[in-house]
Amino acid sequence: MPVSPEDLIGLLAIITSEQKYQVTDTHRVRGGLITGISATVGGVCGGPVGLVVGGLVGGSLAAWKGKSTAIPLDQYLMDINKEQRQAMFEYMKYLIEESKVQNFVALNAKVATDADLKRRFLEVLLCYLKVELRLNVVE
Repeated sequence: MPVSPEDLIGLLAIITSEQKYQVTDTHRVRGGLITGISATVGGVCGGPVGLVVGGLVGGSLAAWKGKSTAIPLDQYLMDINKEQRQAMFEYMKYLIEESKVQNFVALNAKVATDADLKRRFLEVLLCYLKVELRLNVVE
């Protein structure tokens, strides 16, 4: 039985759980908009003093609302939908083909014993998450 997207996600979750990677969700753009809008409203309503107060209040509100939340990468991988799993599988399919295995059990054994192959899977996954999904991944 060939390797399925679900099998690949499970393997990637195992690899990333060993490394303790986390995906952070930040809302920088929304925070900048909150700060800018509140400073503008403060400036219109209160002049120069209102601009300062609006900027302070907006910046504080943006900092409070924009706190980043960290999710373990293995949990994130298990929670992605079927379309994202398929897209990730297509992105990483060449690694499976290069490893010359026919099923998931053989792939799992090869990745477990070959540190270079495990590193390559991890690097391609991190590249996919950062470039295609624009996620911030931290160790």
